[in-house]
Amino acid sequence: MISKLALLLFLFLFSVHSLSDFKNDIKISSDTIEFLKKSNQINFFNNVEINSKFVKINAEIAAYDEIKDVISLIGKPSTIESNKDGSSFDGKAEKIIFYTDEKVHLIGNASIKYENISISSNMIIFNPETGQISSE
Repeated sequence: MISKLALLLFLFLFSVHSLSDFKNDIKISSDTIEFLKKSNQINFFNNVEINSKFVKINAEIAAYDEIKDVISLIGKPSTIESNKDGSSFDGKAEKIIFYTDEKVHLIGNASIKYENISISSNMIIFNPETGQISSE
């Protein structure tokens, strides 16, 4: 019952506090959910899958920080792929930080394929809407 309540609260927080299209249409599933009221954070553990109209992400652990309005995902590796028609990309990294549907960081052994371009780096910054990619 607590997990269902936390998930409903999480979805409510996303719909109320965020203007991003990504977060308005997000669906998250995992084996375990933990709500930390004091720090305004929700953690997801094991078999984490995030779906929106733009992307699908798989990870071992995900954390939503309401104060920073950021989703952090950790995996060995975490994966990200396009759900948007006309845009073909997929990538992986040890950590994915999702700021908005316009700003995604892939960190640690990161790689991404966008159409005919493949990039590998320690850090890749990616815009899932436009396909713009930069590397550090």
